Amino acid sequence: MKKLLGCLLLIVGLIFDLEAQENHALNLIPQPAFLKMGKSEFKLNKGTTLVLPKNKAHAEIISNFAAQLSGALNLKIGTVNIAKKNTISFMSSPDLSVDLGKEGYRLDITKDKVVISAAEPAGWFYAWQTLLQLVRMDIQGHQMPALQTLNIVDRPKFAWRGLMVDVSRHFFGKEVLMRYIDQMAKYKLNVLHLHLTDNQGWRIEIKQLPQLTNIGAWRVPRTGYWRDMPAPEEGEVSTYGGYYSQDDIRQIIAFANSRFVEVIPEVDLPGHSLAFVAAYPEVSCTKTPQKVLAGDPWNPGRTNVLCVGNDSVYVKLDQIISEIATIFPSKYIHIGGDEVTRNYWTNCKVCQERMQKEGLKNVSELQRYFINRVANMVKAKGKTPISWYENLEGEIDKDIVQMSWKDNKGAIKSSLEGKKVVLTPAFFTYLDFYQGDPYLENAPFTVNRFSTTYKFEALPQGIGQENVLGGQGSLWTEQVPNERKLQFMTWPRGLALAENLWAAAPKAAWPVFVKKVERQLPLLEQDNVNYSTYFYDPIVSVVKGGSEEVLIQVETEVPGLQVYYAFDDTDPDRFYPEYLSKPIVVPKGAKNIRLVTYRGKTQKSRIVRLPITELKKRAKF
Repeated sequence: MKKLLGCLLLIVGLIFDLEAQENHALNLIPQPAFLKMGKSEFKLNKGTTLVLPKNKAHAEIISNFAAQLSGALNLKIGTVNIAKKNTISFMSSPDLSVDLGKEGYRLDITKDKVVISAAEPAGWFYAWQTLLQLVRMDIQGHQMPALQTLNIVDRPKFAWRGLMVDVSRHFFGKEVLMRYIDQMAKYKLNVLHLHLTDNQGWRIEIKQLPQLTNIGAWRVPRTGYWRDMPAPEEGEVSTYGGYYSQDDIRQIIAFANSRFVEVIPEVDLPGHSLAFVAAYPEVSCTKTPQKVLAGDPWNPGRTNVLCVGNDSVYVKLDQIISEIATIFPSKYIHIGGDEVTRNYWTNCKVCQERMQKEGLKNVSELQRYFINRVANMVKAKGKTPISWYENLEGEIDKDIVQMSWKDNKGAIKSSLEGKKVVLTPAFFTYLDFYQGDPYLENAPFTVNRFSTTYKFEALPQGIGQENVLGGQGSLWTEQVPNERKLQFMTWPRGLALAENLWAAAPKAAWPVFVKKVERQLPLLEQDNVNYSTYFYDPIVSVVKGGSEEVLIQVETEVPGLQVYYAFDDTDPDRFYPEYLSKPIVVPKGAKNIRLVTYRGKTQKSRIVRLPITELKKRAKF
């Protein structure tokens, strides 16, 4: 009986495995909730047309779809008013919102036509991204795509599927942001969180406070590692930086709206405010003149914290929030709230008087007082405040959305208290963390490999699920000076975030997801989008052997790769010695090890060169 039961379970498991393989066989990212493939094909050709919807208000989006398909096929695709054979049509009904919500869709591909159904145009848009992925991947092997017949029913797991870009440390023009928005929307990411202010620059025009951009948006030019960056020299002119005019922001928002991306502004307060203080020194506790710096300002003499006891500071903050609330249609305004150097308040007479007046026991409670007071300003403008989660004493306003960044604990605690939360735990979602061996990287802090991001779970055990808005990847740009690096740090980790935050389907095993990603990489290349391939790199660790031997162990992030190595300071290829699971001993006199991965005859990784002295440090010799 036990043998029979075991056989039945094995058969059931094989059936589930086959279904999972079939569902992921199309290599779509993110994975649809339900997918059933047929056995015939819908062939795209010069006679294919898109059917314009009856509601003329929606005609523009369909015309945009036709233009995108024309570009993908290098063939003019027209529009018609009536659905016939060889057409792609769009159906809309409010009744569909019961099953599909605002962003869900149904995609039916038959031999004769394609029908996209949704409750709202957002659903059409996301169905179109799925369809266009299928078309573009099929083009890789065919002159004219033939799409397999299928039925997809899909809707997102989370409403908030975000990426954050820090435009303070380095300024990225509006065209860069538009290209970034265009790419994230292709993978159904729908929130762009803009970190507009920090110590290194103020990036948003506030007409009532012009010095914020006249002074706060500029610093002296510096290149290199952000820590210990040389301070401005006497007489040196601040020429590096920039800012978005209010018209720039409106253009960015209009572009984002056309791709169903919500742009959420952040003004980081009361810490991270050196650019603010440089523009208006009277907002700090010391009131001493400051200069915007290229690097880390956390040292004596650099006042980067607002004087939260001073009522005149709140007057300026209200001016800032009023203008931002007018420019940005988003219901959210992020007010920062993290990493505050509170010793300024301890030594400030005005802040101490505020604590006494408000009955606050310590500077932690003073920070909570500030956050709540600014949150009330945001709410008075009809907006919802967001802040980075900090474990502060006293009661935080329940209406403030908590963005949990250190780990999941803040999100779990806040959600159980009834607060809405967005998860962006650093060790899974921070896109400034390096992706390969730390010796070869210039990113700050620590590692967050591609496979680690794929493990991100926006519903960790114990969380109040009803209060989870979703999650995001956060890209701080201390070491990201240009658009190509911005892309490189985002992709392909952004694909893992898209999969985790949209897909309601069971999560694919990591090797299956890697195969899907490998089918997407040529699409990124077609779009001239840079991406990292460091997930192919060999991962080296070191242990001590007997008689002070150095033993090197190697593994790979991607299963099934072969690793070849050399100690003789030559670049290995697949004809060099292969690492075969057992640790290898470093030969006497070797100065470096060089490693490379292959899949069969194809080189997959860069050549990784590591000094033996560096490896000995890791083993603490």
